[in-house]
Amino acid sequence: MGNKLLRVACLIALASAFPGAGRRGSFKEEMRFGAEAAQQGLWREAMFRWEKILKDHPDNARLHNNLGVAYESLGQFERARKEYEDARRLDPDNKEIRDNFESFQEICKTVKSCGAGAAGAPAGPAAPGPASTPEPSPAPGPSPTPESSPVPGGA
Repeated sequence: MGNKLLRVACLIALASAFPGAGRRGSFKEEMRFGAEAAQQGLWREAMFRWEKILKDHPDNARLHNNLGVAYESLGQFERARKEYEDARRLDPDNKEIRDNFESFQEICKTVKSCGAGAAGAPAGPAAPGPASTPEPSPAPGPSPTPESSPVPGGA
């Protein structure tokens, strides 16, 4: 868990370095805005931003990683797995993506509701999510990353 807290702290530091989220539109601005929303626990907003730009940047590994983090945070484990796997496929040598996926796999072993491939566990209902609240509270977890450097196949 300490590792996840460190990643969240890194996310906070990165997001605070990019305060210009009011001007939305470009790929980097949307990535930053999504990271800032995630930092505040506004996972649905972050997910919305990242899904929006995914249409134009389907080969961006960081974007898939961030969506994996958002889906995981919302208890949508099957969707998270797909995004993490896409991120790994697009950038197999990225340590942050690898670490996030490995953390996700450890969580899957615990909750046993992460879909196919999760320690042999069959797909089951997602963990109780924030259905009764507009946004979940911030939870320690893997960290999404703003687009700070080009990724092969990305923007």
